[in-house]
Amino acid sequence: MNGYEWLEKVAAVGLFVGVASVLSNPAAHADDTLLGPLSGSDTAIILGGTTEPTPSTAFAQAAEDLYLHPLGFDGGATSSTVCDMVGTDPCAAPLQVLTTPELIQQGPSSLTAADDVVLAVENEFNANPGAFSAEHPLTIFGYSQSATAESIAMSRLEEAGIPSADLHFVFIGDPSLPDGVWPNLVPDLDSIFGTSLTNTLLTDLGFDGVLGNLTPDDIYPTTIYTLAGDGVAQFQQDFESGGLLGTIEGLFIQHVEYLGLTPDEIANATTSTNDLLTYVDIPDNINNFDAWISAVFEHGAAGSGLLESVFQSLELYLTNSF
Repeated sequence: MNGYEWLEKVAAVGLFVGVASVLSNPAAHADDTLLGPLSGSDTAIILGGTTEPTPSTAFAQAAEDLYLHPLGFDGGATSSTVCDMVGTDPCAAPLQVLTTPELIQQGPSSLTAADDVVLAVENEFNANPGAFSAEHPLTIFGYSQSATAESIAMSRLEEAGIPSADLHFVFIGDPSLPDGVWPNLVPDLDSIFGTSLTNTLLTDLGFDGVLGNLTPDDIYPTTIYTLAGDGVAQFQQDFESGGLLGTIEGLFIQHVEYLGLTPDEIANATTSTNDLLTYVDIPDNINNFDAWISAVFEHGAAGSGLLESVFQSLELYLTNSF
């Protein structure tokens, strides 16, 4: 064996040893969790759920820590700085909070929020030409009602020429899933109350504008987290197993708990895909009381504009405007 052959064999052995070390050493995998679909994204627009029109700093940072960080956002950062957008204009922080109505009457509220999302995204692209691409997508985060608004906005953004690869949506508690409340509410209530009363109830509640809405699976890549038992995102499943009361229970318990989960509880999820949608299904083997309290009081659910939203909901009901 000459010197060159010996060096080649040593290099080959070294390569195999290095690969084996990576595969066997958990520490070597630490950065792999950051190589997700948001690994090149460093700007996120954050929206809240119903009665959360202006997500608080605690809300935005919990969303990043629990749901964006594992996907690689901002280099795997946690607790990034937060700013409030003025109208739909961008501001100077990785986590940019967009104020949207988030009223109890989710039809007009979601449609208005969809308009705001379109403008906010267009303004980000216009203010930062060339900043967003397939390698550096803009992240849009939505919870519950805002996930529906963002689902509606997707087709409008496509029409506006925003490339599919340049945006990535992240949803928690999405009502517009195939099993969610909006595609299933009408037939299920029809089976209980009949068509006439169902139409009256849903119109009076201001839900008619979003009934039947589905998150598109062929426009923008979207990661959707769902907690088992969520009576909004898993409405049909809960309705079939526990009737209308089962969905109401899931609405006020599991649907509230997303920002109160722990990273380990979320990491225990199972993942599946359907075209551009990635579903992350979180099992409900958690302490519901602790998760609920943490979400509401520690991570901003109660401090993101509750009174403002309730007042504007009452204003809409009494005056037909908000």
